Amino acid sequence: MKSLRSMSKLFTIAIFIVFLHGGTSAQTCDNPTPLCGEVETQTTEFSLSSFIGETIDSCLTGDQVSVLKFHTTYLNSDEGVDVSLSGLECSDIELNMIVVEFSLLEPCNSSLYTAVSECVTTTQEVTFTTESLYTNTDYLILISYTTGIIELPCSFNIEVSGEPLSIEACCPTNIQYLESVDLEVLGGDGGLGYIWSPEEYVDNPSSYSVTATPPSTTLFDVTGFVEQCEYSDQVLIVVGTDVDVPNAFSPNGDNYNDFWKITGLPSYTRSLITLYDRWGQEVFRSIGYPIAWDGKMGGKDVPTGTYYYVIELNEPGVDLDPIVGNVAVIR
Repeated sequence: MKSLRSMSKLFTIAIFIVFLHGGTSAQTCDNPTPLCGEVETQTTEFSLSSFIGETIDSCLTGDQVSVLKFHTTYLNSDEGVDVSLSGLECSDIELNMIVVEFSLLEPCNSSLYTAVSECVTTTQEVTFTTESLYTNTDYLILISYTTGIIELPCSFNIEVSGEPLSIEACCPTNIQYLESVDLEVLGGDGGLGYIWSPEEYVDNPSSYSVTATPPSTTLFDVTGFVEQCEYSDQVLIVVGTDVDVPNAFSPNGDNYNDFWKITGLPSYTRSLITLYDRWGQEVFRSIGYPIAWDGKMGGKDVPTGTYYYVIELNEPGVDLDPIVGNVAVIR
């Protein structure tokens, strides 16, 4: 992305009063409205403030400017942040927007700004994406418009989201009953700690790395903190019984081994089992396997012989290979 163009003149601009979670006082370039990832913030009013330096790549041509700030998490990412403008009520006023990296020592010195997005001009709702961003770094969103002779009201909602404003819990897996698994979360500020839930199944619920021993399939939530923002993610641990698939059964009505009973499969409620004959014709299909197969198709006995099955376990967030094999029907 191009750097900021040098233009030697001072300018005075106004910024909006931005209400975050019910309202804050008027903000300036050295006290911008803080944004957290995936939290929609409304901008409604404005008050005067001054920048020192040059205009920003001829982008902010208006005499009114809203200044907002977000801080990236510690999660390494090659992606940028999505900036979404919605709920626009600005009487068709043209808005100019740009995202910049700035100096913490001189936050109002626009000659030290570096653009990390294109200059976006719009009169309607829009979403645009920045370049890839540094971790643990502050960025400003600057939005301007020209009031004209008569100052018109202008309000909108703004939201930032994406990998640079998130944390990541790792990693979904499958374990057996009473087994343990090591989990960790990336992206939060370790000095501020974490919150794991349900905490009774982890050894240290405030640490970035925990050992979990869930008694059954459990979705763990973890919350991390970066400055004034909190971020959450989830990780699924599937506690499953071994799936034991018999290779033969005899549905002859003698009340012994009359059903194809697959041990452990009912634990996988989203599983899909499909059975084929030797010509590839489907003879049986079931989701979750609530009722064991009785060797019939359409109410009639299938012929004695070998049949081939594919069992897809379909556990959310866990990559489990299909179970394939064959079963003999003996009468």
